[in-house]
Amino acid sequence: MRRIGSNIRKQNSDAKSKRVMKSIIRYSDDEKPRNEYPKKIVSPSRPSRCCTDGNRETVGNMREVEGFKFCYKICAKCGHAVKYYFPAVETASAAVKEYRQWKRYMAQ
Repeated sequence: MRRIGSNIRKQNSDAKSKRVMKSIIRYSDDEKPRNEYPKKIVSPSRPSRCCTDGNRETVGNMREVEGFKFCYKICAKCGHAVKYYFPAVETASAAVKEYRQWKRYMAQ
């Protein structure tokens, strides 16, 4: 017996690594910055001088997608938002190992 939706074509790992991840941050200079997490975040397109690590506040919880941990951070003064990826640590995730091998940034 087949499950509902089993006719959908499965993506291979190569297709998964090249897909674009959807972001909830929308950069706009015309709109006022606002935080409607988890639906969307409206942010200025460029960071200001006030956008330092000390001024950025973490919004929501840390998430993990295919072995990469990230969260959203917003500047408390101007509202500029970024998707912050946590530094990679030793892990058994195949996606992270493949990315490291591809970039070869750990070997240098």
